[in-house]
Parts: sequence; structure tokens; C-alpha cells
Amino acid sequence: MKILSRIYTLFFLLVGVFMLFFFSVKSADAATLASASGTLTTSRPSASAPLGADQAASAGQVTITDNGSIYLASDSAILRPDTGETLNTVTVASLSAANTPAANQRVVYFGGTAANTHHKGDAITTAISAMHKFRFIATNPIPNAGKIILTYPGAADNTASPSATTFAFNGLTTGNIVANNATCTFAVSSPSITCTLSAPVGAGTVVTILVGCSAQTDGECTTQVPTLINPTKTATAGTADVWKVTIDTQDDSSVALDTVKVAMGTIESVQVFANVDPTLTFTIAGIANATAINNGNTTGCLQTETTNAGLASTATVVNLGTLANVPTSTDTKVGNIAAQLLTVSTNAINGYSLVATSSGPLRNLATGFDIGSSTTPAVFPNGQNWFGLHACGLDTNPASTFWNSIGGGGNCNTYITGSTNPICKYGWPTKTSPVTIAYRTTGPVGNTITTGSGLVSVAYAAGVDARVPAGTYQAVVTYVATPSF
Repeated sequence: MKILSRIYTLFFLLVGVFMLFFFSVKSADAATLASASGTLTTSRPSASAPLGADQAASAGQVTITDNGSIYLASDSAILRPDTGETLNTVTVASLSAANTPAANQRVVYFGGTAANTHHKGDAITTAISAMHKFRFIATNPIPNAGKIILTYPGAADNTASPSATTFAFNGLTTGNIVANNATCTFAVSSPSITCTLSAPVGAGTVVTILVGCSAQTDGECTTQVPTLINPTKTATAGTADVWKVTIDTQDDSSVALDTVKVAMGTIESVQVFANVDPTLTFTIAGIANATAINNGNTTGCLQTETTNAGLASTATVVNLGTLANVPTSTDTKVGNIAAQLLTVSTNAINGYSLVATSSGPLRNLATGFDIGSSTTPAVFPNGQNWFGLHACGLDTNPASTFWNSIGGGGNCNTYITGSTNPICKYGWPTKTSPVTIAYRTTGPVGNTITTGSGLVSVAYAAGVDARVPAGTYQAVVTYVATPSF
């Protein structure tokens, strides 16, 4: 009997050793997937911070408790409601510096307003979604009906709101998951995605799975549908939060074949700032006698009649010479015309305006007699004294009748009323009634940016009649160029 007992004991020991050997071999067969990687199309963390103070209706900003969340210009942010409140979606304009308005607070400024009230402690969130790309080389072959399983860290989360512990699945559908070198039927159950194979995958095959993608070619996504929401920031600023996703392969009996963990990092986007100083250049240049008024400004100004005052103008002096009588015959050019070219260049985004004021009419200081003029530009009257300036250029609204006798501008002439159109109109500002010479509502402005922009040809003309006393007549005009930033 003792011998028989010893035989039974030896038998059971041998069975135990065999079972231990069997399971050890089975476990040893589970290998690590080779060359495994996981990448995100954007590593920027989502943002979620509690309001640091109550927010009134129609507010253009909110104060938040600073937990490291970063809100960038153009972000779509959701003000999440509590009991009795209404969700609002706003566009972020900017984020204040830290510790504003108080310690551990920041201000999120909106591009518009939030219509509804929200309480202190309510969350303002910006969900950052990304496409995920996983790639590995199968170590062991995966049979038909085998599985490839991606398991994200943390608990199940299929919401559209950012999480601090995992990638929120955000309603991910199987139509937005594709694979290369693996024929998959996908199933989604947060925090896992399972590919059930309908064809085997051989050892050494490079497999790519794209999550948040509806079409691919050779493992590269051609139609991205970023869906999974990046977690919020947990690590200190400038340090990545690292998230490990497990990739498992199984046979058709759900027995583990290979496994690996890939790490993906989320970290703040780097905000790069630079400053461009505002610029304004304004110059006045004289135009020689017997020269086309649009000299140097042929694109914006079509006024090709020539100066005929007999003297060249400079940057600071316009001398109309000895004035002739205003013509009484139509289509006859006024006898005393001079010109200057005014040039404005600015990087102002909203353009500029060029306005003129003056010391008063063209006046004989000895006699007090003024040559006729008006702040509203007008054509020279037949045979009557008149004086003024005429602006010509792309920025002088040439389609209007302000400076020309007919809309559409064109090559006007300095003729008397009743002559062939178009006829140039001449006006003159006063101290209290400025005249807008030119303007532009968009910028930057400059001839090299938009040909003809910022260039204004100004013609000066005068004529007399028998009522005008002899003497020297003078006036001072001042031009002010104002950029609109």
C-alpha cells in the first residue's frame, strides 16, 4: 500500500509540473508588439475652469479660477449651466495675464456677449478634439476572428465634455475609425475600441488604426473627423501630461497574443507674440510747370491737363503767378493752375483720412478783399473770380460728383460752367469748416500695397474778374493725415 501511495503522489506531482509548464509556455508566447506608436493631430489640452465670480447676463467676459486652463483667441467656449440656467456658447477673444483681477484668477474675454447668467463655480470649457493614429508590427499572427483592442486610460466617458482623467469619446462612431493592413469590424465601448478581424493578419505586418478618420490611403488619413476630446491640463505648465493606451491582440478564442502600451502626451500650445509698431508716412511734393497734374499718380488720377501757372510748386509753396481773368468761353482752360502730389502710407488696418483746413480765403491783406471760394467744391463760374483746390486719386471717391461735375470721375478739365463734362470742381476749406481730401476705410495703405492707394494729386487754380483789386493775395492750407488703427 505504501508503494501504491507513493506512486499516486508521484503521479500528481508530475501532473502539477506539466500544468505549470503548460501555462508558463502559454504565457511566454504573449510577446510585445514591435515598433508601436501613438500620435495625436494636436497635443493641446482641453480647457475647463470654474467661474471665479457670478456672471451677469449679456456679459462680455468672465472671471475664472486659474487651474492652468488656456483659452485662445477664436476658441469656441461653452458656459455650462447649473440648475435654472441656460448653456451659452461664446467665442473667445483673449485671456488675461495671471492673477487678474485677483490672485489665482484670470479673465476670459469674449468676441461677443454671453446672453444668460451663470454662477460662480459653473464651468467654462473648450473641447480640443484630435485624430489618433496607432501603428504597430504584429509579432504573432492574428487569425481570422481574432481581435485588436485599444484601451484608453481611465473610466468610461462618452460625453462631449473634457475629462481630467481620460480622452472623452464624444459619441465616437465606428464609421470614423479605419484601419490599414487589417480588415476590421469595429466596436466602440468607452474606454475601449475593438477590431474584430474578418481576415488574418500575418506576423510582421505593419498595422495602422486611425481613430477620428473616415478614409485612409496606405495608413495615412485622407478625411479627418477629429472626435476624441483631449483631457484637461493636470501637470504643471510646460510639462506634458502622459497618457498610456494599451494595444492588445487576441486569437479567435480571446486568448492574448501580443500586447504593448504606447504613450501620448498633451501639453500647452506655445503662444508666440510679436508687436508691429504703427506707422505713418505723409509727404508733400511739388509738381513742375507744364506737367500733367497726375504726374506720379497715373493709376488713381486720370487728370492729365497740365499746370500753367508759370512757376513750379514745391513742398511748402504754391505760386499761382499773375492771375488771369476767368474765361467766359466754354471749354477754355483756366489760366493759372499749379499742383502738388500728397502721399500717405500707413499700416493702419482701418485706413486713413486726409483733411484740409486753411487760414481763410485767398485774401489781399492790404484791402481785405477775398477771391471767391466755397467749402463745397464747385465748377468755376463764367467770367467771375474763383479760387480753390481739386483732389484727384483712387482715395478721393472718384465715382461721386464731389470733385467732378459728373459721377465716374475721369479726365476732368478746369473749365467754366456749361463746358463739356467732366469738369473739375474746386473747393477751399476754412478754419472751422474742414474739407476731406481723401480717405480709405481699409488698410494697410500705400502705393506698393494697392496701386494708387495713398496718392492724392491736388490741383490749385484761381482766376479773377474786373472787380478784383490789384495786390498780393495769400492763404495757408494745412493737411492732416490721420491713420485709423
